[in-house]
Amino acid sequence: MTWTVTRKETTEAQIDLLLARVARLRGVDYAARWDEGLSVAIESLGDFPGPRSFPRAIHESERRRAEVRMRLYSGPDRKPAPSVACHIVFALYDPVQDETEGRVLVLRVVGTRTQAASDVLTGGDSESEERE
Repeated sequence: MTWTVTRKETTEAQIDLLLARVARLRGVDYAARWDEGLSVAIESLGDFPGPRSFPRAIHESERRRAEVRMRLYSGPDRKPAPSVACHIVFALYDPVQDETEGRVLVLRVVGTRTQAASDVLTGGDSESEERE
């Protein structure tokens, strides 16, 4: 089965914020590699969204024939580095009758140090709470 990958506009804004943080922590050259690797990781969801991702439960009121999953992107060096790692949160929409293509919608890209993964899935926002 093939999957079409799309991103929400808010996802692009989150990526830009994380990219700025990575550039500040690791430098511009590293940030460029990080951004390229993240784009490859997101696009790879269209080839194989399954086993390397983790299904997550969401509130029943939020369930819309989609399965929400999360995948960790550790950065271009493929080593777990908390300062550059992020979670890609996405929804899988199975094809409906007579369709041959499923849909992957990237909901959020969240830095592992900026917000707890469990907050992303439950709708909490520890990042905004920290600012107050």
